Amino acid sequence: MTPPAVRGASRLAAVGLAAIVVVASAATGAAAVKLSRQDQEKSLHTQVLSAARQIAVDFAVYDYHHIDADFTRVANESTGSFKSQFVTSSAGVRELIIKAKAVSNADIAAAGLVNASGNHATVVVALDRTVTNTSAPKGQHDSFGLEIQLLRQHGRWLASGLKPL
Repeated sequence: MTPPAVRGASRLAAVGLAAIVVVASAATGAAAVKLSRQDQEKSLHTQVLSAARQIAVDFAVYDYHHIDADFTRVANESTGSFKSQFVTSSAGVRELIIKAKAVSNADIAAAGLVNASGNHATVVVALDRTVTNTSAPKGQHDSFGLEIQLLRQHGRWLASGLKPL
C-alpha cells in the first residue's frame, strides 16, 4: 500500500503536470492564431497589390486598334462613381485616340500598399509609359504615379477611385 504522503505528492505532481500541459497548449494555440492572422494579412496585402497593379496597367495601356475592349476592361475593374466617370470620359476621348492612332504601353516601376482592411484599400503605383501616335511616331516617354482606392465586392478588388500623383 502506498503511504498517504506519497499519494498526495503523486496527485500534486499530476495536477502540476496537467497545469503545464494546459498552459503549453494555450500558448501554442495563441501562437497558431497569431500566425494565422499574419498569413491572412499577408494574403490580403498580396491580393490588393496584385489587383492594383493590374488596374494601373490596364488604365495606362491602350491601343486604338481595340480601344473599346481596352476601355471595357478598365470599366469592368471599376465600381461606383469612379466607374461612371471613367465610362463617360473614355467615351469623350475615344475618337481622338482612334484619329491619332494612339498606342500606349506601360510597365509598373513600383507599387506600395498605403493601407488595407477587409474591404477597403489604398495603393500607390508608379508607371513608366511610352505613347506613340501620328504626332509622335517614335514615341513619347513619361513616368507618373497613381493613387488607387480599392473596394472589395463579391470577392474582387475593384477601383473605386484613382488620382494622379
